[in-house]
Amino acid sequence: MSVSLTLRRDTSDRIDASAITPNALVTLASPDIGKLSCWIRGQRISLGDVFQIAGERSDDVRIEGDLSRVDGLGTGMSHGTLTIDGDVGDNAGVAMSGGLLRINGSAGDRLGGPVPGASRGMTGGEIIVTGNVGKDAARRVRRGLVVIGRDAGPGAAHAMIAGTILVAGKIAPGAGLWSKRGSVIALGGVEIPVTYRYACTYHPPYIPVLLRYLQRERGFTTPARFATGPYRRWTGDVADVGKGEILEWTT
Repeated sequence: MSVSLTLRRDTSDRIDASAITPNALVTLASPDIGKLSCWIRGQRISLGDVFQIAGERSDDVRIEGDLSRVDGLGTGMSHGTLTIDGDVGDNAGVAMSGGLLRINGSAGDRLGGPVPGASRGMTGGEIIVTGNVGKDAARRVRRGLVVIGRDAGPGAAHAMIAGTILVAGKIAPGAGLWSKRGSVIALGGVEIPVTYRYACTYHPPYIPVLLRYLQRERGFTTPARFATGPYRRWTGDVADVGKGEILEWTT
């Protein structure tokens, strides 16, 4: 059994749908799911007015439709699976602590980041995006895995505390600034901040393991050269604790 939500209509307004998480839906019957709140222009409306709902009482949730203006999906999710077929808006997976958020499309700004005013973003679980992401992805991440299939906007892994972000495409400037710990794995190119220092060029043993896991368990594939080629290791941010790293694939 799973829960399926389909957007009823396109909208020019942004929708705050942060109520949609597997842990919120797992105990609810279909009519009760429809009574959950979402917000348009500061006004409360029922989830059932925005989405067509099928299924009930499951932490396996799938959402379909043009969701590029739907924000906050997966906010604070702690378990289960949330699959989104299509592009999503801002703040997907913020304050997430567990489970799997899979976006079969692109995502907006602040993917996996903190809620406003919080000192930490994502603290566990996995986020996998097959397309591009906007700015500030994995900001202040404390723990967990973020995987991006194409390009990442500016500010990725800003002030990262721990965890891993892997970007298969290009990473815009500002990656890893003020990072304390954690790993940024750059497969498609990255501009190294001036506050990072070159350490060595080597073959990180855990990257082939990670890529095999993503292919086997998540269906996320990358060319074989990323598992076998060397990586330049940069350490930083030396303006902070300086125990983070950027691993830059090289030929």
